[in-house]
Amino acid sequence: MNTIDKSLNPAANQPGGVKSSEATYEELGLARPKEGLKEKNLGQDEFLSLMVAQMSNQDPMKPMENGEFISQMAQFSAAKGMKEIKDSFTSLAEALQSSQALQASSMVGRTVLVPGNTAVLPEGGELKGKVDLKTGAPELVVSVLDDAGQVLKKINLGRQAPGMVNFSWNGEIDRGVNDPDAAKQQATAGKYRIRAEVIVDGKPEPVGTMVLDKVESVSLGKGVKSVTLNLGNSGSTTLSNVKEVM
Repeated sequence: MNTIDKSLNPAANQPGGVKSSEATYEELGLARPKEGLKEKNLGQDEFLSLMVAQMSNQDPMKPMENGEFISQMAQFSAAKGMKEIKDSFTSLAEALQSSQALQASSMVGRTVLVPGNTAVLPEGGELKGKVDLKTGAPELVVSVLDDAGQVLKKINLGRQAPGMVNFSWNGEIDRGVNDPDAAKQQATAGKYRIRAEVIVDGKPEPVGTMVLDKVESVSLGKGVKSVTLNLGNSGSTTLSNVKEVM
């Protein structure tokens, strides 16, 4: 029967004849298994460590050229820079949305001037708005129409320069000269449609109008452009469409 020299069998030196797994891993030159290993993003330190290892273990007969190292570094820097830019824009977008939401919420109950063609004649007051002229007009006419599309009043504003032109209507209705009740015709308070036209060589050309409306509520969504003002007469509009706040 063969005799085993304990000095040549390290496991026999341990109690029970079993050697710890830790000593076995070290003797074999293996790294111990890591517990709870979690995914980690490649950072700058890890990237440099990998590059040093790559340089140390490259084939001496076929070394990598400097351009390849520079290319790898440039790619890493570009990827890192793009992520930082993306994060910065995300933070900026969130800040802008919060700012717009705060600004919009303070406008609830206020009267604003917005693009539109529906305005209100208040009880005992005047319907007011503006015409947005991009170029000068030899003659500008604003018409007030009822729900059926019938023209109730034509307001001739004459020659105008480019810019915002004010107009108002007190509710007086145009009637023929032969109408005996012409002086007594007055529109009731309510909503009316507005139409503005530039007369060029006798031909009407439509132009945009601005009307006064009341902000009833504010809707918030995702994104910078998602702040919406809900108006009493003109439906919904974005905060950027508001030209004046009364």
